[in-house]
Amino acid sequence: MESAVEALKLVFAVIVFSAALTISIFTFSKARGTAELIIQASDNQRYYESIQTGTENRIVGFETVIPTIYKYDKERYKVTFKRGTYDATTDTVTISGPLEIYTTSSNRNLWNDDYTNDFDGATTNSSGSEMRICSFDIVEETQRNEPWVGNTTEIKKHLDAIFSGGEYELPQYASGSGHTLNYSGNPLAVSTSNNSKFVEQIGRVTSTEETVDDITGVTGNKTTTKTIITYILID
Repeated sequence: MESAVEALKLVFAVIVFSAALTISIFTFSKARGTAELIIQASDNQRYYESIQTGTENRIVGFETVIPTIYKYDKERYKVTFKRGTYDATTDTVTISGPLEIYTTSSNRNLWNDDYTNDFDGATTNSSGSEMRICSFDIVEETQRNEPWVGNTTEIKKHLDAIFSGGEYELPQYASGSGHTLNYSGNPLAVSTSNNSKFVEQIGRVTSTEETVDDITGVTGNKTTTKTIITYILID
């Protein structure tokens, strides 16, 4: 009888150890992934290269933009918006500036020091007014410590609120507490943008960073490439 009890204790101890090990590995992997995102974004050895998709600018409707944005976090590409005009005769696009989608309400004191905002190029993380956002990029959102980062369900809820022109309920508060972000009137709300036309431009940013092998100590370069999709809202 005593042997059976000891055996059960041993089995239970093994189960507890295995569970603890699994949780530790998961936590470490998530932390490492976040760190790699930030390192890639802060790399200063980056250059932009246009990808030729045809001899003419591609004019797309809102029905093309929506599914592209819904995949931005999974595909790890960046989607940015600008305003401009298009001359069909010469197939020429003139960009007048960034298109504000929303203003961030995240705590700027928690932002990564290397974060650069596409809208105005600001790199400070000091307190102040809310910052205007014109891009969807999971790396930059991680640097800004946005509340939906790290949870695919929350990312979808956030996008749903933008496209519906509704409210996004902040997940760090209890449901129904009234802590929300209001996206009414934003330029991607379906009710106001269903007939909008955009010029689609696709390019990529290549980043090179120096790495050191943990085992051999050999120094080398790691190159990563990221796709940038730009949608220019044409008047």
